[in-house]
This record gives sequence, C-alpha cells and structure tokens, in this order.
Amino acid sequence: MRTLEILWQRVTVGAETCERCGDTGASVRRAAEQLAAELAPRGIEVTLTEKTLPPFAVAESNRVFFNGAAVEDLLGAAVGQNHCQSCCDLLGGQTDCRTLTLAGREYEALPEELLLRAGRKAAEAL
Repeated sequence: MRTLEILWQRVTVGAETCERCGDTGASVRRAAEQLAAELAPRGIEVTLTEKTLPPFAVAESNRVFFNGAAVEDLLGAAVGQNHCQSCCDLLGGQTDCRTLTLAGREYEALPEELLLRAGRKAAEAL
C-alpha cells in the first residue's frame, strides 16, 4: 500500500499553541480524515504526524508537509509573516508568525480547502 504522509508542526509551550496553529491543527485533522476516505479506494493510506517545536522555532511553526513537500511548494504560495498576538501572549514579547499568500489572499491559519488541494496534488505523485 502506498502512503501519503502528512506532517504538521507547530511551536508549543507546555501543551499550549497559538490560535493560528490551533486553527491549522483542526483543519489538518479534518483534511487528513477526508483524504483518507478519498484515497483509500486508490490503495493509498494517509498518516498524520503532529510535531511539536520549541519556542525558538517560530519560523518553522504552523507548517504542513505532504510526503516531505511543504504546502507552499505544492501550491505555489508565497511565505510571509505578520504580527501574532496569540504567540506574543504564549511566548512573551513581540512575535511574528508565518503566513501564506496564494492568489492574492493572505492566510494566517491554513484552511482545510488548501490542505486538501495540497494533499491531492501530493497523492497524484504516488
């Protein structure tokens, strides 16, 4: 059986993460379930790994990979950053978090729709 491996990584402090990462986490879990249902008839298993990062790794936080390819690379999105009050509250001090811009729209949290598009594209290569 072929496998579509999903990796979601985010900064945590204790068991807490920022609101953006929390929203992305909910989306990635729903997308993983939907992709598993869609891809099973094609003999593709979907796995989801959630990786916690230390507080100093904010630049790598809120990222999702499908078989090692980042969502931004799969979809041709631009990576940026902006102020994240939730991370400021979580980490203390001023903190900017990753954003993705695609088709003129900036995303602070990754919505299920984008994750599904990226996952389907990655599955095409299997």
